[in-house]
Amino acid sequence: MLDFNSAPHSKDEKRYHRKRRFFKRYDRGVLSHRTQSNYDLRLIILRHAERVDQILGQDWYEKVFGGVPSAPPQAYRHPALPQKLPIRSNTLLYVFDPPITRLGEQQSMAKGQQLSQVGATVDYCYSSPASRSILTANAILKGMNRSNVPIRLEPYLFEPMNWNTGLVLLDRVSPFMSSGEWRKSGYNIDPRYHRINNYLNTSENENGYYMRTRNLFDAIEHRHSQTRKQRSTILIVGHASSTEIFTTIALRLPFDSNEFVHQSDRVPYLHTAVLERDAYTHTWYLRSVLM
Repeated sequence: MLDFNSAPHSKDEKRYHRKRRFFKRYDRGVLSHRTQSNYDLRLIILRHAERVDQILGQDWYEKVFGGVPSAPPQAYRHPALPQKLPIRSNTLLYVFDPPITRLGEQQSMAKGQQLSQVGATVDYCYSSPASRSILTANAILKGMNRSNVPIRLEPYLFEPMNWNTGLVLLDRVSPFMSSGEWRKSGYNIDPRYHRINNYLNTSENENGYYMRTRNLFDAIEHRHSQTRKQRSTILIVGHASSTEIFTTIALRLPFDSNEFVHQSDRVPYLHTAVLERDAYTHTWYLRSVLM
């Protein structure tokens, strides 16, 4: 089991080709209250921004940090790294938890601005505990002028464990920073949020991932269910698998692990899906996707 109390490597890349006919593109104002007035719960689900290891290559850590286990603070000023990347005593853990690039951080802020321009806002935010997801969520909220919304770190948002075989090398050591460590680095992390679980099964496959995400989806839906006169918008920042699995669960589509892997392989950075729940029937709809 992997312990997320204190703190894997991902299957991300390639372009995403849409096959489902119900996918729509955003139009300006499509997310405004004026055009969509019958929902009570909205999920804005994104994949994180571009990863530094995917851009600089497998030897990125040597290029950026010189290959040393405890890099000096000045190494964190490398132009490829995002601003305010938390300084870790064991910098080597970033090999297992690679951050986004500075360009990815800028693109995340632009994504937040884009979401605002089409009428979106955010009341709550959930993120995978991976640094690439947290950094993306932080930049998106900043772009939306919603930095006051605290980020809730949820291990169940992490991608399938069998996509992260390198984590077995860490045994019981988690590569992820704790909520307290992120807060000390100046990030608005919710200190009161109670995670569904701090442990993930390292032998989990895609079917196991589907089940834990099903549990997470149900928990989020139950926690944020409101009266018909109220509505909540929730930002969820995860991985290439996130937009696919949440859409499958919400729309009650059949889950095929092989097709799921095939689709996830093609999800681009910052790909966004918007799901809305009808306030009266509680039926979920895929409102739109933003590339």
